[in-house]
Amino acid sequence: MPARNISAGRSPAICSAKLHQDLQGTDETTDWETYGTGKYEKCADCMAHCGYEPTAANAAFANPLKAMWVALRGVRTTGPMAPEISLDQQRPAQYIFSAEVQKRLSDIRRDEALAAGRKEESLDSRVGSSARD
Repeated sequence: MPARNISAGRSPAICSAKLHQDLQGTDETTDWETYGTGKYEKCADCMAHCGYEPTAANAAFANPLKAMWVALRGVRTTGPMAPEISLDQQRPAQYIFSAEVQKRLSDIRRDEALAAGRKEESLDSRVGSSARD
């Protein structure tokens, strides 16, 4: 099952650019060793594949003849494969999406109320100054 998140199916690059301010400092404060397949329940079915494509690209550049062989003959689908990653020790998922949405909506409503209050004050001051003229 694909991961469901606030990106709504958009690419990670777009989300990172759009949410840059929210994500500033995340790299330094997040314990990345606790994430990944076999470490965190949500990572088991994530379809972002973070880390897998760069690994394949690095292998292709390190072994160009082997990469050419795979391109010509196709990917091997029989014989010994890499072992499956055990999911027995992964930590359970934390479902914080709903709470985060409510927090963001509260912030938006607060900002809208403040903007409406400033607009009303501005209109009142204009009406007051035009009545005096």
